[in-house]
Amino acid sequence: MLIRYFKDHIPGREGVFMFTSDHQLRQLIFRSASDFSYGVNTLAIGTLKYKVRVLCYTLMNNHLLVLGRYEECLAYFRWILLRLAQMLKARYGINGVLKADAADVQYVTDRQMLLNEVAYLLRNSFKAQIDSPFSYPWAPFEVYFNPYLDSIRGERFPSTDVAKRILGTHALIPEDWEHRNGTILNKCFVDYRTAERLIGSGYALFNRIRKFDTESIIAQSHGIEESLTFTDNELQEKIRSVCQNELHVDSPHQLGRKDLLRLARTLANRFSATKKQISRLLGIASDVLDNIL
Repeated sequence: MLIRYFKDHIPGREGVFMFTSDHQLRQLIFRSASDFSYGVNTLAIGTLKYKVRVLCYTLMNNHLLVLGRYEECLAYFRWILLRLAQMLKARYGINGVLKADAADVQYVTDRQMLLNEVAYLLRNSFKAQIDSPFSYPWAPFEVYFNPYLDSIRGERFPSTDVAKRILGTHALIPEDWEHRNGTILNKCFVDYRTAERLIGSGYALFNRIRKFDTESIIAQSHGIEESLTFTDNELQEKIRSVCQNELHVDSPHQLGRKDLLRLARTLANRFSATKKQISRLLGIASDVLDNIL
C-alpha cells in the first residue's frame, strides 16, 4: 500500500523526504548549461549508488523530493552536495558554498503535502520569472501524466566506457539509459510512476501548480518567509533570460558597455536587485552604478 510512505517516520522504514540546500545560500551553484547538466547527471548517477527513488527535483537552489529510508536518502543528498562542491571548486575555484549541515529536510506526512511539494518544485521557474513549468529544462515536468512520454527520445551511450567518460563516474550506467547532449533523460531515473500513484491524477497536479498560494503553503511548512528580493542564483537566471530574449546574446560577457549598463538598470528596476548584487554578477564598478541607478 502506497499510504505506508506517509505514516509517522520510523528509522529504517521508507518515507518521502524533501531536501533543499541552505535557504540563505547566496553563491551561484549553476552558472552554465554545462553546470546544470552536471547537476542532473549527478542526481541520476546517485540513484545507482544509493537505494533511493527520485520523485521530483528542480535545479535552481537544489530542491529534491526523494523516496527511501531516511538514512539512505540523507547519504544520497550529501553525496550530491559533495559532487556539486567538487564541480564548483574544479570549474570556478570556489570553496565552502555547499554544506550538508545547513540543508533543510522535511518529512512528507500525507498525500496533500506531497502534492504541494511537487507543485512547489515545478513552479519554481515560473515564480522566478525564468520559464514556464512546462518547459524549464532542469526539472522533470515532462515525465508526469504524459501519454506521449515514449516519444521523448535521446541517444544511447555507445559503450560503458563512453558513458563513464561523458558522465565522469565509475558507476555502471544501465544500457537502456538515454541522454540528450550529454544530459541523462529524466524518464531514465525519475520514478514518475510512483509519483503519479502518490499524487493521484494529472488534474490534481496541474490544478495545484496553477494555484498562486502554493509558495506560501510550502514556506510556512518549512518555517521560512517569502523574500521580496532575489538570490544571486535567481538573478543569474534572469540575467540569462534577459540576455537571450531581449539583448540577443548568450551571456552578459558578450555585451558592449551600453547594453551592459542597460542590463544593470533592468535588474534594478524590474527585479529590485541591489547595487552590490549587480556589481557582483555583472562586474560593474560600484561608482559606475552610482551614476546610472
